[in-house]
Amino acid sequence: MAAVKGPTPSYRQRQALETRRAIARAARSLFSERGYAAASIDAVAEQAGVAARTVYAIFGTKKAILGAICEDWLAEAGVMESVAAGMAEPGLGRRLAVVARSSRRQWESERGVLAMLEGAAASDAEVARMVTGWRDDRGRSLHAVVAGCEADLHRGLDLERAGAIIRALTSAQVYTELVAGEGWTPDQYEAWLLELLEETLLEARRPQA
Repeated sequence: MAAVKGPTPSYRQRQALETRRAIARAARSLFSERGYAAASIDAVAEQAGVAARTVYAIFGTKKAILGAICEDWLAEAGVMESVAAGMAEPGLGRRLAVVARSSRRQWESERGVLAMLEGAAASDAEVARMVTGWRDDRGRSLHAVVAGCEADLHRGLDLERAGAIIRALTSAQVYTELVAGEGWTPDQYEAWLLELLEETLLEARRPQA
C-alpha cells in the first residue's frame, strides 16, 4: 500500500519554518560564543537577520529557543527513531546494539550543546528544570530498553540495576573521555560500548544474525 502523504506546506509555511531554523542557528552560535545569559533576544535577532519582534512572535523566550536547539540536535542524531527501533527488537542483545549506535550518534552530533545547556542551567532556574527533565526522560528511555527482556540478563541483575548501568556507560562524559580525551574514533567507541554492554548485562553472549 502506498504511503499517504500529508498536504504540501505552503510557501508561507516553508518560509516560517526556515525563519525558525535561522533563529535557532543564530542563537546556537551566540549562546556558544557569549553564553546563554549574555546573549540577548535583540542580539539573536540581529544575528539571524530578522526583527526582534519576529523572534518573540515565534519563540517568546530564550528558553524556548534553547528547547528548539535541543530538538534540532536530537532530530539530527535520530534519537527518537533509535528508541523506537530499539524497542521493536525482540531480544536484549539486539536492543543493546541499537543503544550503542544511538549513543554514538547522539554525542557525535552534540557539538557544544551540552556545555551550552549547563551554562544556561547555571543562570536560569527554569532551564535547570528543563535539563533535569530531559535527563530523567533519557534515563527512563534507557531503562525501558531492558523491559520485557529481563530473562536475558545476567543472574542477579534486575531491570532497575541494568538500566542504571546502561545510563552510566552511555553518558556523554564517557564518550568525551574516550573520543576527545583518548583519541578514539566514534567507530571504536561504538564497538567498545556494545562489547562492554553485552559482557556486563547479557547472561550469555549471543551471536547476532
